[in-house]
Amino acid sequence: MKLRFWIALVAQFVLFASLKLFDDWTLEWMPVYFVACAILCGLAYLFASTEFAALNNAVWIFWFVTIGLRLLALPQAPSNEVWRFQADGVIQRAGFNPYQVAPNDPRVAGKIPELARVPRNDEPTAFAPGAEVLFRIIPATNNALLYKTIFGVADLLAIALILRLLDKQTTVWLAWNPLVAYSFFGAAHFDSIILLAIVALICFLERFEQTVQSRWKFALGATVALGIAIALRPVCLVLLIPSLFALRRYSIALAAAIALPVLLDCVFQFPFAQNLFGDFGHVSRLNDLFWWLIEDTILPNWHQQYYRYDVILLIVSALIGLLCMRDWRRGMLWSLGASLILAPVLNAWYVTWILPVATWRRAFAWHFLSVTIFAYYLFYNERLFALPWHAEPWLRGIIVLPVLFAMTVMVTQRHQVLKPS
Repeated sequence: MKLRFWIALVAQFVLFASLKLFDDWTLEWMPVYFVACAILCGLAYLFASTEFAALNNAVWIFWFVTIGLRLLALPQAPSNEVWRFQADGVIQRAGFNPYQVAPNDPRVAGKIPELARVPRNDEPTAFAPGAEVLFRIIPATNNALLYKTIFGVADLLAIALILRLLDKQTTVWLAWNPLVAYSFFGAAHFDSIILLAIVALICFLERFEQTVQSRWKFALGATVALGIAIALRPVCLVLLIPSLFALRRYSIALAAAIALPVLLDCVFQFPFAQNLFGDFGHVSRLNDLFWWLIEDTILPNWHQQYYRYDVILLIVSALIGLLCMRDWRRGMLWSLGASLILAPVLNAWYVTWILPVATWRRAFAWHFLSVTIFAYYLFYNERLFALPWHAEPWLRGIIVLPVLFAMTVMVTQRHQVLKPS
């Protein structure tokens, strides 16, 4: 068993390190090689994480692999979003509102590093106000190392914090996940701070449940953490109702979770984020898990319009939260899960949001999705598709079918365990 573990672990390290060989996506077939390598790495991760459960007192292995994977990710090319982060920060430090001034505006264009690499540099930003505060704090440079370091530290803090709730054998599903290591230390997405906020929310709520003294302290800590998550990604509103039932008569503290993003919206003179996901997803549709079933059958969406699916998303997530009023933990998992399933746009790094909750609740099918979602990066090879950035059925199959299979197997196994002999 130990031999199988070490073989899987070495394979994961080798394959993850190999991603650096295929991160130049200006070359036609590089995204294909990258995705193939990443999915193989993910399969090795799933096997190594399963086998790690049989090891005892393996603290050093846990942290060696956790930190080692992230060091291997540092040299990888960042996402182009990093240059937008920098541009938004420069615009704010120059005294302008990023919701009113675009990066190519003559008043700021000369101050922005890598202007040509800024996505949609002719449009004002679409990131949520909480993210804009973060971008203002981080100084602009000609590389992404500082962003990777800051977002990476948040990732490691989230792992250390969730270890206070879970054992190493469970936490490993989050800590060794290739998508997590790549998204923050490699691609430099800021969503690691959302993960940290969600983990803090869970920890505060658990402490709130376990104590009879100083409950207001933990209630306020939970609501501040939730407020930060909402300010960064407004879709985290879906966690509000489960938190309400967790806090019960202390739920008045949730006013802080609403006050923080509202205050930031007022400061930026921007009443609402342009969409729940806090980026340019509202411009067009991409890689959704559900709506294509309707649009490819009874209600065609020829122009890939965004529509207001986010309203349906909020309603469904709220109903799930209400149905799970007696089990706020389950409500938290499935409210956030529904927001991903019903998202009109599902970028690969969005899946990281649910991984701390899925690890906490041991809903490991979401970790299978974190492996298959790497197929998303095939979109960078536009020759594979009839329409650029439009998912074909075979790509959806790669992402969804293994997850459905894993869910079926897990449900069957659980049913057999619970079935009376």
